[in-house]
Amino acid sequence: MTLSDLRYRARRVGLVTVLVALVLTLLYLMTGLAHHLKTEPGRAVDRIGASTWILADGVDGPFTAASVLPISARDELSATFDGVVEPFVVSRGALLPSPDAEKVEVQLVGHGIGKLGQPQLTDGVAVSGPGEIVLDSSLDVSIGTEVEIGVERFTVVGLTSDSTVLAGQAFGFIDLTDAQRIAFQSDQVVTGFLTDRPASFVAGYSFSSADAVADETLGPIESAVASIDLIRILLWFVAAIVMGAVIYLTALERERDFAVLKAVGASGRSLGAGLALQAVIVALLASLIGAIAAKLIEPVFPLPVTIPTSALFTVPLVAVCVGLVSAMLGVRKVNRTDPAEAFS
Repeated sequence: MTLSDLRYRARRVGLVTVLVALVLTLLYLMTGLAHHLKTEPGRAVDRIGASTWILADGVDGPFTAASVLPISARDELSATFDGVVEPFVVSRGALLPSPDAEKVEVQLVGHGIGKLGQPQLTDGVAVSGPGEIVLDSSLDVSIGTEVEIGVERFTVVGLTSDSTVLAGQAFGFIDLTDAQRIAFQSDQVVTGFLTDRPASFVAGYSFSSADAVADETLGPIESAVASIDLIRILLWFVAAIVMGAVIYLTALERERDFAVLKAVGASGRSLGAGLALQAVIVALLASLIGAIAAKLIEPVFPLPVTIPTSALFTVPLVAVCVGLVSAMLGVRKVNRTDPAEAFS
């Protein structure tokens, strides 16, 4: 009964499936965007590899606030952390990938050669001295390219990945002395220090774990993430309204058919189950189409999107639940249908 009804109303079912699939495509993309924004700072901080970030007193994160410490503070801190303390510099710069390209704002991270702060690479080699830079692969700049940051010129020697913050702002890793010159015009100050030891209290400094730095970096875009989550909720309502409206209209159109079926012995429960099954089929087909469409759109979406594997399971599951809830209006209509209407 259910399958024959779907074939008889194939055009309508197909249209509803496409409409719901469009909504679920947006839902997949919004889920991927929210997931990327929430996990982006953690991945970027992990690339640097430090357990504890030592900053100026009152500063919780190097990417959202200014921190300045004298490099001489390393001696005091080394005594606390058994000498495993490395200076670093964070600053922003406008990177020009090529003469005919537009400038791109990047987060410059200066680190000691071969020291803590040097990122994990996906291609090329690490920075070995002044004038070299490692860039995130999202910038689409090839190894060997010469780039400009202000009046400074750098040669790209390596690439890393997942090194972006603040919705796609890429990292550029350079030699500590280059970073000091760009940020402070002095080799006597740094942004802070990195260590792979657990945090320990020292007066006059702020100590943040890698997780705390990631959370602090997420702060400026938390309202944007909350807005995306709200849009996701609204999209579920849209999907529910579309499926619910069509199933209810189907129940209205077939009211006399249901009366005839009830008159010959069909139960309201079995007829209602047929409508619910239609909703499940539409939800599953729409989820499949939406997932494929979202994966195709993901590489060209204007903002970075990372659709988690879990979403490929949770979205269809929730879609089925939404479809069943939406079908309740039609099921109630079936249960209220009087068999006597078949003879009226």
